[in-house]
Amino acid sequence: MKPVAEYAAVRPGLFHWQGYESEVKCDCSSSAIVTDAGLIFFDPIPLADEALAELVGESFSAPAAVMLTSGNHQREGLALAKRFGIPVFAPEDAGDDIIADQRFLSGDAVAGMESIALPGFGPGETAFLHQGVLIFGDALINLEPEGLRLLPEKYREDNKQSLRSLGALTQLKPQVMLFAHGHPIIQNAGTRLASCLTGVA
Repeated sequence: MKPVAEYAAVRPGLFHWQGYESEVKCDCSSSAIVTDAGLIFFDPIPLADEALAELVGESFSAPAAVMLTSGNHQREGLALAKRFGIPVFAPEDAGDDIIADQRFLSGDAVAGMESIALPGFGPGETAFLHQGVLIFGDALINLEPEGLRLLPEKYREDNKQSLRSLGALTQLKPQVMLFAHGHPIIQNAGTRLASCLTGVA
């Protein structure tokens, strides 16, 4: 995938970038957030060197880890981890194809964030919550023209289980939502999430 030339600062300490991946014929998105552990990269796609250096500088934080939300998102994680000398974290059940330095159990705290297990969508599917920011892998996507929606059923491992998993999200009222596929939602995020889950969770 060609490196993305620019990133956006969603708010202080929170960043997003997106590019088209011809191999999967879809826009892929990545994010980075500053936690007490440092700067955490989520499901990273390649970012141009100048933009990456600018992002790290703007974060006022040292890179600390690459976080994968599922077994489908190795992406640029290994190259980024090697560049900064940081570990790759992946869910325990992400599968043997994923290369990671450390595995975590979805639902446990990871790098100062709350992790939320979402079985049924993909191997190890996990969302992360930190200070009002909710970061998704594939479970929810925000791509045009449909907008915010669940991952299409044909891509889920177990449809019934995936719908049961959404119960873990119904009480959340995030201020911001970010996705591995799609643009961030920075206004009325909690309302948008509740509306998306109505009738399915």
